Amino acid sequence: RTVLDLFDKTRLYSFNNMAPAIGIKEMYLLAYNATCAMAWALVLRLSIFTLVDDVPEYGVAGALARVYASPDLDWLLMCAQCAAILEIVHSAVGVVRSPVMVTFMQVSSRIVALFALVNSPESQVQWGAGVMIISWSMVEVPRYLFYVAAIMSGDATKGTPFHIFWLRYSLFAVLYPTGITGELTVFLAAAKDPAFQQVVGETFAVHFYSAFLPAIYAIGSPFMILNMVANRKSAFKKRFAKPPPPPRGLVWPLDSKGTRSSTEVNKSILAAALGASSDEKAQAALNTKNWRFGYVKS
Repeated sequence: RTVLDLFDKTRLYSFNNMAPAIGIKEMYLLAYNATCAMAWALVLRLSIFTLVDDVPEYGVAGALARVYASPDLDWLLMCAQCAAILEIVHSAVGVVRSPVMVTFMQVSSRIVALFALVNSPESQVQWGAGVMIISWSMVEVPRYLFYVAAIMSGDATKGTPFHIFWLRYSLFAVLYPTGITGELTVFLAAAKDPAFQQVVGETFAVHFYSAFLPAIYAIGSPFMILNMVANRKSAFKKRFAKPPPPPRGLVWPLDSKGTRSSTEVNKSILAAALGASSDEKAQAALNTKNWRFGYVKS
């Protein structure tokens, strides 16, 4: 088999035919998620090394306050988090099926916190900055690895390794609250920081970062956590669902979605009947979108 034989238009097939066909979109998402996983893994590595080295001398709170000062962490964190802006685009244009508003809320809150952290020296040297950075990275590494495994296996529910699946849908219970706590400490520290006030204005810094954002977090944080609780419940239910019993007797054939629906069969029957008198009406029946209410007009 030659390299050219592996390509069929936009589809790339695995050598052993075990993995699903991967198209241009999947190849892009695979590269994107793998790159983000590596970037966040580097952020986590630098953070943990700093924490371990500094705890004996400065204590836990002092070591957390020194996390952002880790060599090269600032630009790595900037790149890793700003790359998440593309997730809003992915959701908006339909590259992925994530809800646009939920994705926007998650990413925008991170960007606002990152902006405060980068522009406020005082927020960088308090313990909440370290808590925020470590919480972010511990959530994102398994999340992006989960997406990589889902693309490669073709089945996010049952095709991903269980340990990655479990981390993806369990760590949020601890890391969402710790991350939110860290973000709030960054907001409050930045609001009082003269250097940050010079960047955005004193009035805006005080009212937006110390009043408006905490109020939004009080309203939105429970929604974000409960959304993940619902996602976890659904994902575990699907992963451990018992396989359906084998079909017995007379059954409807599988449709294009792999389900046994009567819609396609009924369309074909009606189209065949109409085709005896009019090919145009037969085609109209096959093209009917809302079949439940539209078949009577065919």
